[in-house]
Amino acid sequence: MKRYSILTNDLEHCIECGRTGINKHEVFFGTANRKLSIEDGLVIPLCQAYHHNQFGCTGIHFDKDLNEKWKKLAQKKWQEYYGKTKEDFIKRYGRNYI
Repeated sequence: MKRYSILTNDLEHCIECGRTGINKHEVFFGTANRKLSIEDGLVIPLCQAYHHNQFGCTGIHFDKDLNEKWKKLAQKKWQEYYGKTKEDFIKRYGRNYI
């Protein structure tokens, strides 16, 4: 399935710092939620060096604040973009982040 994003128009540069050399990160990861994130366009580009998780145990997989920031932003955008409620989001993703 081709990844797209409702959070950014640029999937080639890190959404945090603008670097290239990115990984496309599903905001809601884990087996079930990764697929939903891809379907819903909740994908962001994160650089391998700092904002994903490739080197030095840094990035969104290790930084709770960064992870929570993007989950909140993604939920807000999802509700707005698809015209859904908080309850709809909870039904789809299992919990509320905002």
